[in-house]
Amino acid sequence: MTRQVCRVAAWALCLVGACGLSSHAVAADNQNDRVTALEQKLDRSLKLIEQLAARVRELEAERAGTSNLTQPAQPAQPAPPARPAEAAQQAAVAQSLPQTQQRLESVEQQLTQLADANAARGGGGAGVPLHGFADAGIGNHTANEPGLQGANIGALDIFLNPQLGEHTRSLFELVFEVNSQGQVAPDLERAQIGYQFSDAATVWIGRFHTPFGYYNTAFHHGQEIATSLRRPRFLLFEDQGGVMPIHTVGAWLTGAERLADGRITYDVFVGNGQAISSGSIDPRSGGVAHGGAIYGGNLGYVFGEILNGLKVGVSAFRSNISDDEQLGRITQVDNTGVYFAYDTDRFEYLGEYYRFNDRDLTDGGPARQSNAGFLQLAWRLPLATPYVRYERAVLDQGDNFFALQSNGMSYYREALGLRFDLDPKSALKLELGRTKNTDRNIEQWTDAMLDYAIRF
Repeated sequence: MTRQVCRVAAWALCLVGACGLSSHAVAADNQNDRVTALEQKLDRSLKLIEQLAARVRELEAERAGTSNLTQPAQPAQPAPPARPAEAAQQAAVAQSLPQTQQRLESVEQQLTQLADANAARGGGGAGVPLHGFADAGIGNHTANEPGLQGANIGALDIFLNPQLGEHTRSLFELVFEVNSQGQVAPDLERAQIGYQFSDAATVWIGRFHTPFGYYNTAFHHGQEIATSLRRPRFLLFEDQGGVMPIHTVGAWLTGAERLADGRITYDVFVGNGQAISSGSIDPRSGGVAHGGAIYGGNLGYVFGEILNGLKVGVSAFRSNISDDEQLGRITQVDNTGVYFAYDTDRFEYLGEYYRFNDRDLTDGGPARQSNAGFLQLAWRLPLATPYVRYERAVLDQGDNFFALQSNGMSYYREALGLRFDLDPKSALKLELGRTKNTDRNIEQWTDAMLDYAIRF
């Protein structure tokens, strides 16, 4: 009878403990936290009950074995009457056991209801983590508007990367920018939904950064991630005056294959052919009414061992680009490029060179050749990261693709900068630069700028 009392008491205490612990979890504000806490506490209680039951069975077996070895078999005898103290204890345990079981059933029912409610609203986890970037600056010119000066707000970049399943991927980047008139303009810069077959193959559909060269896919709209204060001018985003199709709306296959001493990366893409609208490139995110398509690829090699951190590659694309002011006029833009990126803990060296071979498909005529490139060197020192960059673009003004763009003139730029990492998620950048247009709107100016960029 003592064993029975101990067994019942152990069960009762464990069940009471589970109820007591669960009552605290039920009081939590967040349903996801409450579900997790209740599950963990219930699991611990059940494991403890199982351990106690196993130990009781073990003790009973040991005692039975000892009795069989030391005593001859005896006829069954009625159990001796319990002493008053034992009887009272048994009665108390027996009386509390139904209440304890009822409480445990209530906890289990509440746990089920919380889980069902959470599943009904689609909240199988903690929700979608929200990340973002922001920056603000001051200078005699703003980063992308040489005609403006003073303090300016850069951009608020909301970056979402929901994990939808084992293979389904997604990426969304919503940017709020302040234009030259001081108005806030939201723009869905990237909206990609993809399926990852393996590390060697992921298919994306939506709006993405066109995978040419290195810089355009390595550095997005969040200013904090880039070493320099601003992008190379010809690689600016379309609405900031860039002269290349930075975004594509279509399909993109990308992946990497590991080799013995390195890794090969590749990109293949096809999408809507861009248009020139109001002096800038329009990716035509809503679809194409006239004009052609853009397609191309990128092949890179990432070194291992001694040259770890070095990537070299080639890229190419062709796009049939229309003009909204001259309907029916199509320019076939052919671009080929080479690039390298050598990024280590001590330095960052970047270089890209592109060559254009464009044809007017409407009027015919010879191909128009242009080129653009940059070289940037940065050194990661204990207190700061100094960098220098040289950019050069020679753009044929007889090429409709450049002539119809507001910023499609030839230029060169020299820049010297300092980046201070104030903490792991913020950076202060200083940059001095000199820019000169050489064949249209010929002028020269000097920039002195400061930018404070964060990520969260």
